[in-house]
Amino acid sequence: MRISKILVPIDFSKCSINALKIATEIATKQGAKIEIVNAFHVPAYAPMDVMAVDLVNQPLLKEEERKVKDEFKSLPSLIPQLKDVSYSTKVFVAPTADAIYQCTEQDGIDLIVMGTKGEHDVVENLFGSMSAQVIKSADVPVLVIPENVESFDLKHIGFAADLHEIENMNRLGILSLLAKMYDSEINIFHISEENDEESISEAARERMFLEGSLKDIKHTFATIYHEEPLEGIMEFAESKKLDLLAMYPRQHGFWDKLVHGSTTKKVVMQIKIPLLTIHE
Repeated sequence: MRISKILVPIDFSKCSINALKIATEIATKQGAKIEIVNAFHVPAYAPMDVMAVDLVNQPLLKEEERKVKDEFKSLPSLIPQLKDVSYSTKVFVAPTADAIYQCTEQDGIDLIVMGTKGEHDVVENLFGSMSAQVIKSADVPVLVIPENVESFDLKHIGFAADLHEIENMNRLGILSLLAKMYDSEINIFHISEENDEESISEAARERMFLEGSLKDIKHTFATIYHEEPLEGIMEFAESKKLDLLAMYPRQHGFWDKLVHGSTTKKVVMQIKIPLLTIHE
């Protein structure tokens, strides 16, 4: 796999600027282009005819677009490294998730890098809003950068593996690529709720499955037994001092457990490291 084009949604907040800094670092290492996207809404008004709405909205749209373009012009002063990569900017009058989807589908995007506020502010702000929509629907890897992360020094990458649910192993190429770029070690761990022969055999099969594609990459394997898979993931990330957590969001009952399961929101909201989601 090679990263040729990176999409960065931006609202000019601290967390989105941090995400752009990291995207710029990756683009520099890969010789990739960056597409920076801003999307905004116009205020909603009481029902009126289409012509009246247009007359009201046009000045607002022009003023907002002018402000966004001025913000775009200021980016190289905030991120000097941006001058050394090829980048373009786009403005959409649309929901951010819709703008991201359109760019991803039409512009050959290989990776989405986006920021999120707080310590992921996970359920309400990350997994409950725009970032959640992108993570859940994107066909390309999504790298989510928490607001507190300002550097991207990947020494230890964690991958929560459940390979029997992965149909296209080529999708894991992003992990190998990042590991080679940063000379990282990949810590592959299998989460099991049961410590039985079937679970042990499954973990062994996963290890054999991955060994061939990780010959030139430092890596380890571990099996974690935990009644709550998400809590097991969090504990492993903390114990190994991971710099990046990678996972398939459609595994581990991920979305159902966040919304309906017994795994507490508090555990998920403690994520303080970048999260890479990989999709089929």
